[in-house]
Amino acid sequence: MNNKRILIVEDDRSFGSMLQKWFDRNGFSATLCSGMMAAQEALSQSEPYQIVLSDLRLPDGDGIMLLNWLKEKHLSVPVIIMTGYGEVQTAVSAIKLGAFDFLEKPINPDILTKKIEAAFDGRQENISPPAGQTERKPYKEDKQFVKGRSPFSAQMYTHIDLVAPTQIAVMVIGESGTGKEHVARLIHTRSNRANGPFVAVDCGSLSIELAPSELFGHKKGSFTSAIEDKTGFFREAHGGTLFLDEVGNLPYGVQMQLLRTLQEKRVRPVGTSTDLNVDVRIITATNENLEKAIDEGNFREDLYHRLNEFMIRVPALRECVEDIPSYADHFREEANKELGREVAFISPEALTILKNYAWPGNLRELRNVIRRAVLFTRGDSITPENLPVLATRKEESVPKADISLSVEPEEEKDKILRALEQVKGNKTKAAILLQIDRKTLYNKMHQYNISL
Repeated sequence: MNNKRILIVEDDRSFGSMLQKWFDRNGFSATLCSGMMAAQEALSQSEPYQIVLSDLRLPDGDGIMLLNWLKEKHLSVPVIIMTGYGEVQTAVSAIKLGAFDFLEKPINPDILTKKIEAAFDGRQENISPPAGQTERKPYKEDKQFVKGRSPFSAQMYTHIDLVAPTQIAVMVIGESGTGKEHVARLIHTRSNRANGPFVAVDCGSLSIELAPSELFGHKKGSFTSAIEDKTGFFREAHGGTLFLDEVGNLPYGVQMQLLRTLQEKRVRPVGTSTDLNVDVRIITATNENLEKAIDEGNFREDLYHRLNEFMIRVPALRECVEDIPSYADHFREEANKELGREVAFISPEALTILKNYAWPGNLRELRNVIRRAVLFTRGDSITPENLPVLATRKEESVPKADISLSVEPEEEKDKILRALEQVKGNKTKAAILLQIDRKTLYNKMHQYNISL
């Protein structure tokens, strides 16, 4: 008897029947239910289902309600949620509640196959490791990793924790030097691909001539400089994560090939006529406005939507002033080891300068400043004399005005709104105008229900 039993919960009878027949042809035993109540009744029977494939929207409830019911009944069956276009954020919420994964309609049979197989494999791993294999170990995070505690940083890490266990394609946006690759690595190490490879690619270094070979591989002799077979980044990342940094720089002519690869989960090395299966999770990063690039005809809109299933914004350092002391101290320890020094402290006066600087180069610039300061420090403490000239840059970037806060709530709220308007929403500059620190500004914005 076939023990691969799947419950399909779908109110569209024709689509549900099509899925049921597809599963039957592929060696599964599939049962079709048209709503949540019928699904609950089926799941309450003695014979268990190994997987539930449920539409997000049902006539008598939704997939979220079904997940909650399973949790209440302590039924640990993997659930894959089917969603329509534009419902990805809701699907992510479902995953947070315990869904195994999600599928976007129209269903791609190859993707469906991979996700069903992954669900069966995941269920088996939860019971016991397969014979001859070791159990998957939890990820190990960098012990030297410093986690920011500011509101923007906390929000970013919440999003990382939310999306990491899924197979969703993530686009990481942020200014240069904010640590977008670090975020990509965190997503990888917190995913079920943590034991697989993490391959980082700088798309800006890929020319239109060599990009297909670098990404998809080539066969020896396929062109003049192809003196040996090349695997390509996609196949190097098989079973793991492929990180495409500065994806906006990818040559337009290669973007269609990338889209085809992502849709079909196959690559065709240059010089061959055979497609090879690849299993990679894609994370991209950019500091460009890709929507503007789409309008200008430099980036494909269909590729953008394929890569941007979930977006994570990495905040600029000037938005996370509260985190600067811990980041600076981390870079001080790092520089001590690298340079063979024993600088133990950063003086309060030096920290004040660091916190009052705009940091256009973000964490990369902070690291370089601290490294230089450690090199020039002769005592055991970094002082203002050891720092390059930083203090005036932020002051010059803020309009000269005095709209400091008053004690009257209505007047205070009005001044905060005027300050934010004057600096176009930049909270660091607004705090300087108001002569308060950023933490106080955040507290007052929360107090007066001013949108962050």
